Amino acid sequence: MKILFIYNGAENLGIESISSVLKANGHETDLLFDPAVFSGDQFINNRHLAKLLSVDDEIVEKAIAMNAGVIGFSCYTGNYQWCLEIAKRIKKRSNSVIVFGGVHITATEAEALSNRFVDYAIIGEGEGAMLDLVNHLESGVGEVRSIANLCYRQNGRIHVNPPRPYLRDLDSLPFPDKGLFYDKVPMLSQKYLVLTSLGCPFACTYCSNSMYRQRYCNESTHVRKRSPENVIRELAYAKAHYLIQAVSFGDDIFTASVPWLKEFIRLYKRQIKLPFNCNVHPLTISDEAIKLLKEGGCWMITMGVQSGSQRLREQIFQRAGSNERIMGSIAAIKGAGIKISVDNIFGAPTETEDDLKQGYDLYFKSKPDRILTFWLTYYPGTKILDYAIAESMISPKSKDLIAKGKAAGFAHSTGSIEKESVARYKKYQLLFQVRSLIQNDRACILVSRILVRMPMKSALNYLIVLLNSIKNRDVTAFYLIKYAVSKKRVP
Repeated sequence: MKILFIYNGAENLGIESISSVLKANGHETDLLFDPAVFSGDQFINNRHLAKLLSVDDEIVEKAIAMNAGVIGFSCYTGNYQWCLEIAKRIKKRSNSVIVFGGVHITATEAEALSNRFVDYAIIGEGEGAMLDLVNHLESGVGEVRSIANLCYRQNGRIHVNPPRPYLRDLDSLPFPDKGLFYDKVPMLSQKYLVLTSLGCPFACTYCSNSMYRQRYCNESTHVRKRSPENVIRELAYAKAHYLIQAVSFGDDIFTASVPWLKEFIRLYKRQIKLPFNCNVHPLTISDEAIKLLKEGGCWMITMGVQSGSQRLREQIFQRAGSNERIMGSIAAIKGAGIKISVDNIFGAPTETEDDLKQGYDLYFKSKPDRILTFWLTYYPGTKILDYAIAESMISPKSKDLIAKGKAAGFAHSTGSIEKESVARYKKYQLLFQVRSLIQNDRACILVSRILVRMPMKSALNYLIVLLNSIKNRDVTAFYLIKYAVSKKRVP
């Protein structure tokens, strides 16, 4: 059977994995892709440019012409309404079976099926469920009620099947179908995105991992690792077939297991020898882990801090770790000659001016090379959403709007933050960025005093981010610029 995927904004490892499983079982797959340079939260969100460069009409026409048996959409909250609109337009003129999956569908379960043009929805990890569903549609054998992870409509009622157990042997999966996206945007191959694990050892309240733990509540552990040898085989294949310049490990926590890391780096520095970046948690950083990362060629580590207020981290975000531990981790990483980038979230419930000042104090003292600032967005199924409703910070009606993808902002806009608070956060966003750019204390204070009095803080922030990218020789930032201007074969 022919399966067509429709997606926008960025490379999607989930789609690539499902595609490879389907192909390994005799099915044919294809992709229609909207780069969404100005609407997908990858570069700069601008609705006027997004409308001007929209390929929605082309996607709809091509999808109808391709006449696939199944059309699959991978939905996150930010693109859910876009997926609905495209699917609705296709279904009016096509008999293709429409299947929705992705993190938003996992969080909202039956919501997608309230739309009559969506035939099925898949929750959780979709490789097995999608294969089972496609085989059933092609052969007519079996019943949909026996397909774990599947949501379906029958006799006017919506049914949600329980999730299947986690796949523990990740090495049993075929390598991701990278060609699906690389054929559309060839420059994507320059920074090879790969996962060495699934799941996260933490369950921060704002993150989808807290929601996944509820969906898979019967699982004893949520983190599963590929073997070092299996990952190396994928990277060696990719290095031989694509023009890779760097590797990006997309794991939530790359340093969760030092013994695994030790064996992996031994193989990596012998066979792959490419610069890479990765993500860590302050509690998973040790001198041994840092030494291994440096030996392997790590050029930048991204560490989630999220707030300089320990009260907010512990009580609101449910993140362990003191400011002293964070500062020690940053110092150790910088001392090893690795660039350190930190994440910070603005707009936590109960956040005060004093909390923001604590954040500035933390970053002023620790001097990270890059600070990525995000605006808190309430996502369906997360614990922080329930907390905000319980404390009357948002209305129960907002929860329904969020489930429909109608009330969630992007990280580059202002998320779920109230309008009257935006100006205050933009001031601290600017202060944080100045500190990452200017490491000299006196110069940083002087420039900050001047800039916070100036208008157009958003534009100033973008300028400082650009200057800091040049200072750090930040391949990630330049990769995004190249993505925006590169040649594409879309949709």
